[in-house]
Amino acid sequence: MTAKDVASDRQPDRSTLGSALRRALAGYRRRMDSELAAAGFADRRFPEGRVLRMCSEPVPITISAVGHRLGITRQGASKIVAGLRQRGYVEVSASPSDGREKVLTLTPLAARYLAAQEAAARAIETRLRQDIGTEGMEQLLHLLDAVAGAEAAGADDLSLDSPAMRRLRWRAAEDRL
Repeated sequence: MTAKDVASDRQPDRSTLGSALRRALAGYRRRMDSELAAAGFADRRFPEGRVLRMCSEPVPITISAVGHRLGITRQGASKIVAGLRQRGYVEVSASPSDGREKVLTLTPLAARYLAAQEAAARAIETRLRQDIGTEGMEQLLHLLDAVAGAEAAGADDLSLDSPAMRRLRWRAAEDRL
């Protein structure tokens, strides 16, 4: 095998499902980044969007719970939260029930970010629906469900709990797929 053979083996095969899905996800992320930047949020970092959505749930969330739900250590979650806090997205306070724990609260900036993220996702979907039509969109969603498989009930299906699936859920939730 020559170096040329190896190089040709590394060329992306645009006809494979995996390659098409990776291109689609990359395109979606580029569009999402562009929409959010236009809304004034050019500082999007992975997985902060997911953490902000966790904080927006009705039940208060702690740094430890963020780590658990992301499948990372408390230290890793603390680092993510510190970045969000420094940039003004969350406030951190002592837990009323456990002095060792810290509770996260969204700031108005975070609420605006989440609203911009939802609007960006809707705008991308609207443009795609205009490009391929309502029937095409329904077919696309049906096909993506088929790729996901019947056992994958949703992006937060915790029964599929492996490091790889956690990373996929993490990324999917970040991009609101």
